[in-house]
Amino acid sequence: MTALRITRWLPTTRAMLGLWALVLWTLMDGAHAAFPVQVSDGAGQVVQLAKKPQRIVVLGPALYAYMLVDLGAAQRVVGITQSSDNPVEVQSAQPLGQSLLPDVERIIQLQPDLVLGGTAATHKQLLSLGIACFAGGRGGLQGSQDVFALLRSVGQLVEGDSKLADRLIEQTQAEMASIESKLHGSAKSRVAVLYAGPRGNLFAAGAETPEDELVERSAGQNVFGHLRHHKPVSVEELIRQQPDVILIDQNQLPLLTAQTVLQSIPAMRSRRVFGINAAVHGSSRLGVALKSYARLIHPGVLSP
Repeated sequence: MTALRITRWLPTTRAMLGLWALVLWTLMDGAHAAFPVQVSDGAGQVVQLAKKPQRIVVLGPALYAYMLVDLGAAQRVVGITQSSDNPVEVQSAQPLGQSLLPDVERIIQLQPDLVLGGTAATHKQLLSLGIACFAGGRGGLQGSQDVFALLRSVGQLVEGDSKLADRLIEQTQAEMASIESKLHGSAKSRVAVLYAGPRGNLFAAGAETPEDELVERSAGQNVFGHLRHHKPVSVEELIRQQPDVILIDQNQLPLLTAQTVLQSIPAMRSRRVFGINAAVHGSSRLGVALKSYARLIHPGVLSP
């Protein structure tokens, strides 16, 4: 009798273990891809995805492309607007023209299940065709917390939850805290973060921008901190501010250094005018951006 009871018990146990394994696998799979998802964009519109997007289009700015790379979704990018700031991992995607005026017909042909970035006008055309569109931070990203909130939203859209985004944020915050600790006690340098237009006209990053936070956390003083957001500034105003260090988008550096009238500025005299990858300011690579700022503002403090 005992042997018979054991013989009958074993198949039942195997069946139960198999059932529990199936349940556990289902729960784990559901937790990883919690679709459908709903996320509010920068205009307060709700973006809903029924399933994990496999064909993603990026209409700029490049920060969305960096986020997708860091979230492991680069291979799902099928189209992207042209920019020298785009990460190499997505440069083989179908080119879609300029960010402000993308080729809408080509976007439609790609049959995307998610479009990131772009203008409200482009979104209006795509939404009328049932294509999901998301653009956060249209009012301007004011600092790291806005950047992290945007990263969480993108993570939810492409992965079904923000778990991976949260891990990236935690790593970035730890990296930034480590850099700040190494700069503790450093004398503050006067810094200007600039952008140049096609005619050489200048724009400065003022308060309530990621650049301003990066300068402050790099033991620097933003000479245009009295402005809010990104504002146009004159050459005369830049000369009056006399920055010790000037940081400018690496693609626009020649437009600044070519202006001989600026040679009286300390940063120009000491050759401390540097090109930076401005595309990472609002991306998942804030830690990389802070390290770049710190090394340029306080050379020798951080190891290579």
